[in-house]
Amino acid sequence: AIVSLAVMATIFYTQFSPIKQAFSPPASSQEPAFSLLVTLEFQDLESKQEFLKFMTPMANYVREKEPTTLSYQVLQSDQDPLQVMILERYADKESAYLKIHKSSAEFLAFRPKLQGLAKDGKVKISGHSYLDEKSVGFMDRH
Repeated sequence: AIVSLAVMATIFYTQFSPIKQAFSPPASSQEPAFSLLVTLEFQDLESKQEFLKFMTPMANYVREKEPTTLSYQVLQSDQDPLQVMILERYADKESAYLKIHKSSAEFLAFRPKLQGLAKDGKVKISGHSYLDEKSVGFMDRH
């Protein structure tokens, strides 16, 4: 009975489950993964803490609601306590980043808060985007 239940669950998942569709890259998509590396240099620790306060719900939302976002991590500089980097990695640029992430209500609420810190001179923002052509190296061991 346990084996039958496992077989039935596997068949359901592979044939009918919307979860499979949500977590699988589109079959027709040949786009490479898309990454953003954004560096934030804060004026003071209070500004950094303010950022972390509104960044935490954003990161939690991305983890829970954006399965095509492969990585979304705030990294702390080991040399400068006022500098952080946001590492963002998406399954592709057009769908995962532009259509899903940038149009989410959470992102649309987050963005003005970060821009407000920049406008007030509390943070300098710089960054670059990259395409993952999978030519050299690896991102994880899975």
